[in-house]
Amino acid sequence: MKNRLLRIINLLLVILVVLTLLSYRNNNFEIKSVDDNKVIIDKIDKKDKVIDIKELRKKYSNNDIVAYIEIPGVTESIVLQSSDNDYYLNHDVHKKYDIKGSVVLDYRNSITDRKLLLYGHSGKEKDLAFLPLNNYINKDYWNKHKTINLYTLDGKKEYEIFSSYIEKSDFDYVNLKSFNGLSWGEHINKLKNKSLYDTGIKLNNKDKIIILQTCSMNDEGFQKYNLVIGKEVK
Repeated sequence: MKNRLLRIINLLLVILVVLTLLSYRNNNFEIKSVDDNKVIIDKIDKKDKVIDIKELRKKYSNNDIVAYIEIPGVTESIVLQSSDNDYYLNHDVHKKYDIKGSVVLDYRNSITDRKLLLYGHSGKEKDLAFLPLNNYINKDYWNKHKTINLYTLDGKKEYEIFSSYIEKSDFDYVNLKSFNGLSWGEHINKLKNKSLYDTGIKLNNKDKIIILQTCSMNDEGFQKYNLVIGKEVK
């Protein structure tokens, strides 16, 4: 009799767990936690994800949070900015030392600039936000993951990736105002023409772009950088 009662109780517990999981599945929230630089709970709209930068600043008590980057199916992370480009490369969103660092917006940037520069680490750790960018050396990967979303205080910006390549000597791409005698249109077309493959995306001198930089894991050493570059489309 006692064993039968225990079986009934266990069955009821299983049913309760299943009903709870179904409830979460049908809810309008999605669990996203991977590490401290990922949003814990994102409110999901049927058409669009809502990322509230003010709420993130409040949650982490950190006004250095300037954006949230998402490449659907690839990676996503909080973006931080300080008075230099070094601090958050070895600190987390809590301002605690962490060799894995964070995703960093160049200290010279304003979020409304026509060119945004974001930096993040690659390495042996599997949870580094920019490690998956190394996959963009393959066109098949780009075909499946062409869009970068950047959530800011001003709302969502959407970018279409038009170039991916490994750079080891020409660092003109980090310039924000002058481009070795090239016009803005010539400069961004230079970045397009360096791509490892043709994306077929056309550019004009009114385009705004985002550049994601990480150490290349496709070659020995860390003297080369993998760049993934998109133009703003929304």
